[in-house]
Amino acid sequence: MNKSDSKSIQAHWTAERMRAATPEPVVAVPDKAVPEQVKNVLPARAAEGSLPTRRISRSAGPSTGLLAGQRAERWGRQGSMPALTIGKIYYTRNDNSSGYCTGSVINAANKNTVWTSGHCVHAGSGGASGWFRDFIFVPDADNGLEPQGRWTWRYANTTNGWFNNHNWSYDIAAIAFNPQPARGNLQDWLGSQGYKFNQGQAWTGINAFGFPQDGYQRTDFTGNDLWYCFGNVTRAGSSDDRMHMNNDMFHGSSGGPWLQDLQVSRGWGYIIGANSHRDVDANQNPTSIVYKSPYHGDGAVNVYNDVTAH
Repeated sequence: MNKSDSKSIQAHWTAERMRAATPEPVVAVPDKAVPEQVKNVLPARAAEGSLPTRRISRSAGPSTGLLAGQRAERWGRQGSMPALTIGKIYYTRNDNSSGYCTGSVINAANKNTVWTSGHCVHAGSGGASGWFRDFIFVPDADNGLEPQGRWTWRYANTTNGWFNNHNWSYDIAAIAFNPQPARGNLQDWLGSQGYKFNQGQAWTGINAFGFPQDGYQRTDFTGNDLWYCFGNVTRAGSSDDRMHMNNDMFHGSSGGPWLQDLQVSRGWGYIIGANSHRDVDANQNPTSIVYKSPYHGDGAVNVYNDVTAH
């Protein structure tokens, strides 16, 4: 989907609208959207992350190092990698309400691509009316502060499986943003995360990031600051290609990256998944600590190829 006018989008996002934005709920899955074993036939693909071209701190973590477990901890250093590359995506839903998710800058030839979840760009009901709009990206967001400014969008896309069938196995999306007149391209100003697509579902030492407003047995999240978990990733099942991680963040963290090989010395890792969904009760409360991501296989490759060409 192509963008609206950048000036009108900037004007749309008043402080009041941004405060009123709510995280995306996990809606019921239709029968036709039961997760499945996705047929992945494309070759594996990977790219390293990148540092900003301007001079900044390369310190990537709190002074104690990367110590978080399955219970999220506050990320302690804004203004440095990887927090620079991770931010809040604001948008207008197809019912005209304001929403937000998490996204991360991904290494791309257009230098302006943000990786996120499919349910952060489209309602998953099929048709043009399901697209969200008015996207802005606020990287390194911190309790209402916007130290790196805002970027307005020009193009977004998701997988056919999400677009048509609301299938969580395909809950993948990316958005191309416009350069800022004063700061230039996202990737040059902020740096980027790398990626590893079509390389399996079993991973160790993964850092997951997001801006959660609530979580599994948590009451201290606000949606206004960056948190992270650390753990291993496993395949959901023999006939289910999704990935599982013990991670107690929830609403608002959708789209946040799962980073493999995040190193303190450089501040970037490889995106191998993203916060997507979890099992919930009738009141949207999580029923376990397991957070789920679609497998980043052919769907991720196809979305990446399309969006980064814009």
